[in-house]
Amino acid sequence: MSDYELIDELTEAVRNDSEAPVIEQRFNPADPVAIEIVLHEADFAVERYMAKWSTWRDKFADPSIYDNFVLDFQMKVRKDVKSMIAAAQKFIADELGRDEEDESDDSDDFHEGYNYE
Repeated sequence: MSDYELIDELTEAVRNDSEAPVIEQRFNPADPVAIEIVLHEADFAVERYMAKWSTWRDKFADPSIYDNFVLDFQMKVRKDVKSMIAAAQKFIADELGRDEEDESDDSDDFHEGYNYE
């Protein structure tokens, strides 16, 4: 079996595995240090998960293909995590913008219709 066929099989096996890596972290999406930590946690989660597939590495004529698969998987997970962080940051920005609008609307309502004479 060629390395290309093996990588296709491995990709399909990982895709259909019900025990995909899980990242269970609570963090502040506005804190750059927390974001870096969760991205490293994502890398470690993929490494721990891929340990169960490590026997596949020996099947490849060129083991670096397996290693690159793991790196690509880590980059995909990082991309997914970054997308979730961006969505959370947008939500926070939208909420803060909405709060500022509400505060400015409230102050206008207070003065509306009041006779200062």
